[in-house]
Amino acid sequence: MRITENLLSSRTLNDIQDVLRKYSDLNSQLTSGKKVRYPSDNAAVATRISDLDSRLREIERYKTNVETAQNYVNMYDTALQEVSSIYLRVKELAVRGANDTLTKEDKVAISEELNKINTQLVSIANTEISGNYVFGGAKNNQKVVEIDGSGDFKITVPSQANIRQKISVGGQGIEYGKTVYDVFVTDSGASIFGIVKRLSQAIESGDNTSIQNELGNIEEIQGKTLKNLAEVGATQRVLEMTSNRMEDFNTFSTEFLSNEADADIAQVVMELAMQQNVLQAALKAAGNIIPPTLADFL
Repeated sequence: MRITENLLSSRTLNDIQDVLRKYSDLNSQLTSGKKVRYPSDNAAVATRISDLDSRLREIERYKTNVETAQNYVNMYDTALQEVSSIYLRVKELAVRGANDTLTKEDKVAISEELNKINTQLVSIANTEISGNYVFGGAKNNQKVVEIDGSGDFKITVPSQANIRQKISVGGQGIEYGKTVYDVFVTDSGASIFGIVKRLSQAIESGDNTSIQNELGNIEEIQGKTLKNLAEVGATQRVLEMTSNRMEDFNTFSTEFLSNEADADIAQVVMELAMQQNVLQAALKAAGNIIPPTLADFL
């Protein structure tokens, strides 16, 4: 094949363009720290990077959901432990109030303590986090217990709203919520607020039969609370394990993404220096190969 000056010049310029292209790519990797910035750089790697980015965002959402659930569960744990202690105290007062040797003043004192306990229970039932009532179920935007026109404490959450909160993590559903019906209402539908009020009135009036009836309700709701407390403890452990698993997934995915996307700076610097030398040599060779034109003498 006959090598003409035009062919030689064209090939030399194409080779210089290839070197400049490699030099530009390496310089882009050095300034951005990324091996692949656009799908056109490497479609397969860009797809994997996109999938990993989506996975990391998904993991972050899961971690946020788990952290929110943990905050609620920790609140449930604290509230239920306090409620359990209160129920034990109510039971002690009920047993004490059934004693026929008590004086009128003793009965009044017990009745007053029970009334204060009722107010404390209402305060716990209306516990809120960031404006949401934790025992409200599906109606967590309104107070759980309020005083009605008769001065009685009434649960305002309808039975239809007795729905426990859940989160979904990686396709796994975790139920973590507790409602007012779980903690403050017996299986037969008697609220602790009514139980304590009736017990207070029965002790003050010396009605031992009513005291015994309410004592049975207290024992029932106390057992129910202990069961819920055990469930909360189990949920805490599940959420902790789930959080650890999400953290492991996040670490693994981040490392994988780094391996796929991040440039090896030391290697890039070395290759960039080599391409710079190649470019200088190519330009020098081109200056000797490409013949001068009239423009070079102007």
